[in-house]
Amino acid sequence: MYTYFLIEYLDTVDIYTLTVLDTSERINMESRVIGWIVIVLIIGIVVGYSVHIALSKPLTTTITETVTSYATLTTSVEKPMTITSTTVVTVTSQVTVVTSTTTTVPVVTTKTITITPHRVTVVDALGRIVELHEVPKRVVSLAPSITEILWALGLGSYVVGVDEYSNYPQEVVELVNEGKIITVGGYWNPDIEKIVMLKPDLVLADAGVQLQVRLLDKFNELGLKVVYLKADATRNIYDIYSDIRFIATIFGVEDHADELIKSIEEKIDYVKSRLMKANATSVKVLVLLGPPSWGLWTTGSGTFLDYVITSAGGINVASKYNGWVRLSYEDILMADPDAIVVTVMGLDPKKVLAEIASTPLNKTKAFKTGNVYVFTDEADDLLTRPGPRVGDAILLMAKVLHPDIFGEASREDVVKLGSQKSMAEIHTLHMVNEAVGVDIEA
Repeated sequence: MYTYFLIEYLDTVDIYTLTVLDTSERINMESRVIGWIVIVLIIGIVVGYSVHIALSKPLTTTITETVTSYATLTTSVEKPMTITSTTVVTVTSQVTVVTSTTTTVPVVTTKTITITPHRVTVVDALGRIVELHEVPKRVVSLAPSITEILWALGLGSYVVGVDEYSNYPQEVVELVNEGKIITVGGYWNPDIEKIVMLKPDLVLADAGVQLQVRLLDKFNELGLKVVYLKADATRNIYDIYSDIRFIATIFGVEDHADELIKSIEEKIDYVKSRLMKANATSVKVLVLLGPPSWGLWTTGSGTFLDYVITSAGGINVASKYNGWVRLSYEDILMADPDAIVVTVMGLDPKKVLAEIASTPLNKTKAFKTGNVYVFTDEADDLLTRPGPRVGDAILLMAKVLHPDIFGEASREDVVKLGSQKSMAEIHTLHMVNEAVGVDIEA
């Protein structure tokens, strides 16, 4: 390469001039030529060394790959990446050095995690198609069973309003007392104004309460998003499961629904397996909704209570009727139940038993054998709410109908006529019945 520079330079010297110069001038000329050659050689060496040093340094390159999305959660990850770069260095107008090098550099890649907005379309218990574009954050529940499902699924933090009978779990009562949850009226007469004031983005209503169904047009007029659950229109365990899965779908917690349903099934299977193993005989039972003075209302077939009775090893004496029915004393005496269960709310169970003793019900086998039970408070709630505690309700009823298999229903909120037969209480019952002209058997 350096010889090339020498020849290039000698071409510029006038050959004919050299022939006419004397010896001394020729020597001077040759000295100058040699000097230029040395200078060029030195420059070449310096430039070549500089290029080598420059190319020996690692190249650092940052490459950013961005995935565009409308979500907001962004993370950055580093991964090694091998790239090939070509560097062009111009030394002079006459010399160009081209080198190629391969360098491994860390590359920062920006990725965006896409979070799809929760959007579901459901068909409620009234057959209405309802579209929800996001998970509700402010929810109002209009039935105790609905409230219990919300809490059983871990959704209590979304609840801002409940009906005045929602009292389970205890946390509900505490939050109401603290003013963190507002009661929005009664079970049969919800307060629309209070509901609107809470600005809910979802109202969960009971399709089994006709007064709530009639409010649908008013809900729509006020721009409230409302869906109806089967709730008190529940006929069996599958309707309860349906309500659980319905709510879970709205909130995107289907896994929680699976776990809850599994736990309910285990409790029901326990009762059924014990009954089967003992080869238990079915017991005829009458369930009264309130004391006799309320009208002898009971449950026929196709209801939640009928399902509980059957699952607990009982026979509903009113099963020939459908839905909720009002019986006569003649109907009951003809059926002659082995056990009578009375559900009451806010009444003294002893007074209820005294009332029963003063009616023709004292002629039933249930009364004569002391198998009359009054369910109050939580026991009453268990038996009458088609919610996540249905397994507990079936076990409690099984204890009433088959104490020899499951043991007695020893609870403060379950009062049995047989346990009241101390001499003083029997005397009181006789006095009450003598006053109304009804004879009872001790």
